[in-house]
Amino acid sequence: MFGILQECEVGNEGQNTLLGPLAEELKEAPSLLVSSEEDLEHIKPIPQEQVESHPQQSSKYDKRPVRVEETGECWEEVEERWAKLNRSNGFISGLLHWKAGGGDSTAHIQTHFEPHTGDFRPPDPVEEKDLSGGVEGGCPLEEEQPDEQGGSPSEVRGQHSAPAEPQSPISLLEDEARCWDEAPLSTAESWQDSLAKRCICISNIVRNLSFVPGNDAVLSRHPGLVLILGRLVLLHHHHPQRKRAPSTYQREEEQGRACSRDEWWWDCLAALRENTLVTLANISGQLDLSQYPENIILPILDGLQHWVVCPSAEAQDPFSSAGGSSSLSPQRLVLECLCKLSIQDCNVDLLLATPPFSRQQKLFSTLVRLVGERRSQVCREMAVAVLSNLAQGDATAARAVALQKGSVGTLIGFLEDSLAMAQYQQNPQSLVHATVPPEPPSINMMCRAAKALLAVASVEENRAEFVLYESRLLDISLSSALNSSVAAIMCEVLFKLSRS
Repeated sequence: MFGILQECEVGNEGQNTLLGPLAEELKEAPSLLVSSEEDLEHIKPIPQEQVESHPQQSSKYDKRPVRVEETGECWEEVEERWAKLNRSNGFISGLLHWKAGGGDSTAHIQTHFEPHTGDFRPPDPVEEKDLSGGVEGGCPLEEEQPDEQGGSPSEVRGQHSAPAEPQSPISLLEDEARCWDEAPLSTAESWQDSLAKRCICISNIVRNLSFVPGNDAVLSRHPGLVLILGRLVLLHHHHPQRKRAPSTYQREEEQGRACSRDEWWWDCLAALRENTLVTLANISGQLDLSQYPENIILPILDGLQHWVVCPSAEAQDPFSSAGGSSSLSPQRLVLECLCKLSIQDCNVDLLLATPPFSRQQKLFSTLVRLVGERRSQVCREMAVAVLSNLAQGDATAARAVALQKGSVGTLIGFLEDSLAMAQYQQNPQSLVHATVPPEPPSINMMCRAAKALLAVASVEENRAEFVLYESRLLDISLSSALNSSVAAIMCEVLFKLSRS
């Protein structure tokens, strides 16, 4: 529908981009004729001399390839049938293709039964980027977008280029992402509406399956599904370039493009993105990103981090389908995804290795702000969990957390609120705080907050940030309502600070 998965299909010319450098090696290998899809998992490129001397058969316990060649009238009849179906009778593929999220050809699937009128083609993200003057949502908002090799555009142009000018603290991109300027009349055709409904139906099926206990482990191990979810997280989410001229309410020609027939999929895209984030939130607890190649995990990591720090209303407002009374927003769903993903150490390493570092600093700042908000206890506790797991993952991350304004005091305040509510439950007449949460956090959550303080205090450069909070730390560690496991961690924090 969007033209984002064509290179993932067997026999497509763009399949080379899916496999990366290995595609050139596959081209040099002899072509393999495959009789069924079951043979795909055993196919690998084989040297020419091995084929000529003694070709070997393989079982499911053997990794050697299978070469199938048929001759005679029966095979000619099969070729005629395949020609009528407009499908190739041979292709180069193997286990690497399926591990990278690839799949079989979908050209034979009938997507709609209404008459197809007009010259429709899926939107090209590169062309749309040039026309809108913006960049993909997952790109850094203040830095140059790195290329695929990891270097910035200025580095690619030449090694002797002029030094870069100092960057302005003001973002070069608009806070609000490009959205659909809805026209008074619907210009979508019947076949487009049918295709959108079918796409949403399939997405709803996957979303509903992710709620069933046990399915999360199965869905998280399917590379094709994880690839599609990663492509949909930031699909057509662009931040246009900030204009120097004052904004006006007059409709411009560029804004009128959103109402064209080529972008009839906006409503469908909103529903697909909601289903994608819900599905990711359901399977993130079992999702091990370290078992997938970079082309699968990078869009997911890039998209999740962007939605957390995205300043647009689309990221922070509830979904339109959820109703005005709902608090379910993209930012809250992504926060749940990060909370579950960060449980595994391998995912923490990948999160901290996702560029750019300036966006990670914004991520830490956003998490600290959420920890300090007492209105939403659910988001507060999830932010504590993510902040604790990331701070324990690397000393650089712990240093970045300490440099955020009020980070140490905010974590200490979370523990103080937890103790205040615990004391209130033991003796309701002792104190009454209107800002105290209705239910105290669990012992596990208090341990996470204490471990975050311990990770920050373990870095010697951060100990100066604790000078103003030593008395509060001592009061928490001596509280009678404090659990012994939390008290042990707090005593270790005080021990670290005493050695500075």
